[in-house]
Amino acid sequence: MLLSDLILKQRLDHWGIGSDSDVARHTVREPAQPPFGFVLVPRYDVAASMGNGAVIHSEQVVDHLAFREEWVRTELGANPKNLVLISAIGDSMEPTLRAGDLLLIDRSTAGVKQDAIYAFATNNELRVKRMQLRMDGSVVVKSDNPQYDPETLSADIASALHIVGRVVWSGRRM
Repeated sequence: MLLSDLILKQRLDHWGIGSDSDVARHTVREPAQPPFGFVLVPRYDVAASMGNGAVIHSEQVVDHLAFREEWVRTELGANPKNLVLISAIGDSMEPTLRAGDLLLIDRSTAGVKQDAIYAFATNNELRVKRMQLRMDGSVVVKSDNPQYDPETLSADIASALHIVGRVVWSGRRM
């Protein structure tokens, strides 16, 4: 089952392929146990566009990165089981996020609740933008790069968005 199918069929409450699927049994190997006090977060072969959206072609786990469990829980306020890593492409979120950045996504976020950066799906495309919930239920979708204009989504459209999760951390090569 492709991630694009999951986007359409579910509200992406489970990222990637379920462990009981045929594809998962043949393509995803279980990672080694992490050292004590660490958790392994899966990194998917998925890129989220910081522009108009990136079509999802693959959703394979390519590897796992280790994070200190205490740091994940205290600094990020996240349950490690809800985290996934994806890549970013585009320039609309610069200087905050840059093309090639790794994005740590907390999938437990079901909707836009605060001014934050979210990964979300629209029309089979994955995007990453800053989102602000307004009093009337509409959502302002903004780029941090001033060269890009904000979009305002009506409350009806905003309520139908598939929020993948909130970006809680990013990392990049120097």
